[in-house]
Amino acid sequence: MTGLWYSMNYLERLAPILFLLMWSSGAIFVKMGLENASVWSFLTLRATGAFLLMGVIYLCFKINSKTKLTPSILARVVVTGLLLQVFYQAFYFLSIRYELSPGLVSIVLGLQPIMTILFGGDKASPYKLLILLIGFSGLGLAIFGAKDVSQVTPLGVSFAILSVMAISIGSLFQKTIPMTPLESGMLQNGCASIVFVATSLIIGWHVNWSPNFVFSLSWMIVVVSTGAVLLLFYMIQRNSASKVSVLFYLVPILTMFFDFIIFDTEITTTTIMGALIVIASIKLFSLPSRRASEKMLS
Repeated sequence: MTGLWYSMNYLERLAPILFLLMWSSGAIFVKMGLENASVWSFLTLRATGAFLLMGVIYLCFKINSKTKLTPSILARVVVTGLLLQVFYQAFYFLSIRYELSPGLVSIVLGLQPIMTILFGGDKASPYKLLILLIGFSGLGLAIFGAKDVSQVTPLGVSFAILSVMAISIGSLFQKTIPMTPLESGMLQNGCASIVFVATSLIIGWHVNWSPNFVFSLSWMIVVVSTGAVLLLFYMIQRNSASKVSVLFYLVPILTMFFDFIIFDTEITTTTIMGALIVIASIKLFSLPSRRASEKMLS
């Protein structure tokens, strides 16, 4: 029992770091994958692959569900799956498809911590709301410094807003599902697979099975859609929705770092300053309200 408690405690502390590294890498491999496949074909393969992988893990570890799958719970799982695995993913891809720059999409998605609270998540003091706004301004500064706000289109902005709404509301629904992250993720990806397969049959199929595409698809299935999603569900289950969603402030900044490593994208001083503001805001947000306000006023 002591060893199990230590392992769970260690995972709880390590989960945010692993999640950020896994989730932030997604944009790089999505970019690589879409060079050889249509949006809907890529989403279909991603969701189906994640569903099958989670199913194999479920069977191999012979997990005994402690939750009876009632119609009420199943309905919540389906709704959450549509929000997190279908609408969020599809609207994100479509916002970029309709010529909105990835940097501006990241700024819009940076609204998630604020929107999670506004949509009925956790109560936040005025100090913590101020911290969220400061973090969002730091995110905007980091993106602006990367010179990645070149294009703005009405459809692109609309899809980006719909995307952040989907993941914000979906995170709140996920908190109410009394199932293990693996069970919930498997069922949600199953629902998403059905939706994306049907969409691909209607719209059409396009995939070029190049080595780059196979690698990017494998990364998205194993690392992002399975590893990162299970960690996200685990953190939501053990923490408040707003504490988990504030981690998304760091996602675009880490994505820029991966861009720098892989594609040699320039990182400016302005971006570094914005990143430091974001990191400070996340640290302050994790403190009790009284300590956070004292640090801000000191």
